[in-house]
Amino acid sequence: MNGPRTHVERAGGVTTVRVILTNDRSTPQTVRLRSELDGPVWPPQRNGVVDAHWTDGVWEATIQPGRNRGVGFASPAPPVDPPVSVVATERHDADAPDRSPDAVLADLDDWRPTSEVLDNEP
Repeated sequence: MNGPRTHVERAGGVTTVRVILTNDRSTPQTVRLRSELDGPVWPPQRNGVVDAHWTDGVWEATIQPGRNRGVGFASPAPPVDPPVSVVATERHDADAPDRSPDAVLADLDDWRPTSEVLDNEP
């Protein structure tokens, strides 16, 4: 794994952190990333539901070989350098039942049927 690339901005009393992680290995890697900001982490939410990859200021997900993964969060804490640290990187064990249903759902894209499959009413 390459080290994280980060971009930090502060506006209106809120620090936003954007991170890009790259898996340059030939196997899927499970990565744990921790905020180094001295304050609470505000992870992203979708429809009021917090991203399941976040637990107590730590983000964990599996990154496939040769892929990038973007991560972002906000905090009221002032910026620090570095804003995040990689807590652990390990080869992903596909047979391990380590994923909660919420984590599986968080990896799925929003799905909507195409207009072709919907009945048009006359």
